[in-house]
Amino acid sequence: MHSGKNKIFAILAAVFLAASCGIIPGEPPPYIITKPAFEITERPYNFNYAGITFKFLNTSEKTVNSVTVSFMLFDAKTQGNPFYGSNIFEITKSDLIQPKENREVIISLDPYIYIAPSEPYLIDYFYISEIRYSDGSAWQDKCGLYHGRHR
Repeated sequence: MHSGKNKIFAILAAVFLAASCGIIPGEPPPYIITKPAFEITERPYNFNYAGITFKFLNTSEKTVNSVTVSFMLFDAKTQGNPFYGSNIFEITKSDLIQPKENREVIISLDPYIYIAPSEPYLIDYFYISEIRYSDGSAWQDKCGLYHGRHR
């Protein structure tokens, strides 16, 4: 008898959590992304020492002005935090992406590192936390409900 009440409570909690994160349950996000890749080879005009790249398909009917990504980085050998400070990042990339356009997004990590890594870091809990559109509207997933495990 209590298990039925527990299931209802769990469903209601999930709905309220999704609503508090700016997500409408059951609706897919307005994008499709590929697994992010950590790169240590220079990309002229993007980064000199380290960056993250991924493909972003804008599935909405609006033009994207910027994409904010959230993620964590770990040392590949030790699986630990490679930084003295936090290894949690939230970075906004301004990039015009037209409706239905598939574009490579390149995030520079140069402003956040003090030593160039000799091997790529592991990326975990990577997700799109906000999309800003040219019409002034925004889509948000501040809780990372649409994250993928990329570690």
